[in-house]
Amino acid sequence: MKRFFVSVLLTLLCSAAFGITFWVSWEGEEFYRDAAAAFKEETGIDVEIVYFPRIEEKLNINLKTGDLPDAAMIKDTYVGDVASSGRNLCLALSSLKGYPQGFLNVYKWNGEMSAVPYYADCQVAFVNLNAFEEAGIVLGEKLDFDQLEAIKDSLTGIVDYPIAFDFTSPYVMFPYVSALLSQEEQYTLEIDTSGSREVVSRIKEYFDEGVISRLERAAMNKLFTQGKIGIMLQGSYMASKFREKGPDFVMLPFPNIEGIEVRGIIDSKGFALFNGDTFEQCMSFIGFLNEHGHDFFVEYDKYPLFGTDSHQELESIVNQGKFMPNFPGYQSLLFEALEPALQAIYSGAMTVDQALSGAQSYIDSIR
Repeated sequence: MKRFFVSVLLTLLCSAAFGITFWVSWEGEEFYRDAAAAFKEETGIDVEIVYFPRIEEKLNINLKTGDLPDAAMIKDTYVGDVASSGRNLCLALSSLKGYPQGFLNVYKWNGEMSAVPYYADCQVAFVNLNAFEEAGIVLGEKLDFDQLEAIKDSLTGIVDYPIAFDFTSPYVMFPYVSALLSQEEQYTLEIDTSGSREVVSRIKEYFDEGVISRLERAAMNKLFTQGKIGIMLQGSYMASKFREKGPDFVMLPFPNIEGIEVRGIIDSKGFALFNGDTFEQCMSFIGFLNEHGHDFFVEYDKYPLFGTDSHQELESIVNQGKFMPNFPGYQSLLFEALEPALQAIYSGAMTVDQALSGAQSYIDSIR
């Protein structure tokens, strides 16, 4: 990446008058603004950083109108939506040397590279080490649901909620719903299968028996910060906030379900490019972000996808994880159908079979 940056520097200096605009989101707004200022000082190229808390809502409109920036940060699950709009640049693999193939694949659509990988968050089990030490629990490298009852018993009286996550969250439950699906079933958005019903039924039993507590995300994050939860399933993006104020903790992969392998979702971000005239400038700024992003990756617990840096605690979790399919509308349709189904199951309003069948019927009616 450094050689690429040097090779285009003269070209960039000659065309600095272009200026480029990057739309960004999620964590690190100050980092992007500071990087833009440093990049301008080094190259003379002005980078306008525009921050959107809900960038997909903005892009949903602007992909239709064509009023787009030079580059925008997107989730990997949004690649199909961007590519199917026909507004983005298709990228040559020769411009993406140094990126591991596995991280490139998720940014492809119909065989074309549609965005530049940047970093990943991932689903993790946050483990409160202070509580585990007080309870005398020896922690392994991987959890399984068949350990949870014993862990719950040991942590009772030490924390208010030994094990907690939100059964009704499609984000948390998708790795379990899809644990026994083939890749073809996942890509066709099949959630009403015998395997899905089996796994969801097993997990519901843990809630019914009081082994796991259901807490909504905001309450759960606050309680973990206060040291009142032993194990919590959540996204690694919360790690930096927990380090500011909270118990000592480690991040482990999502627990298996009684020997059934569960692969947590890798939630990665990249940059889609929209202006051929500023391609070189945009690629150079992305390279600059990679080269100067160490403190950002560490502060916000991001796993860099270029490979110039590493996050050892997340590396093994990412290696065991999986990406969600990226065809248009997949994640939004999945969440729209699965959340009410999980709510109905948890409340007892529907059986697992009834709820997943209803969710599948809704999905099939929309596709």
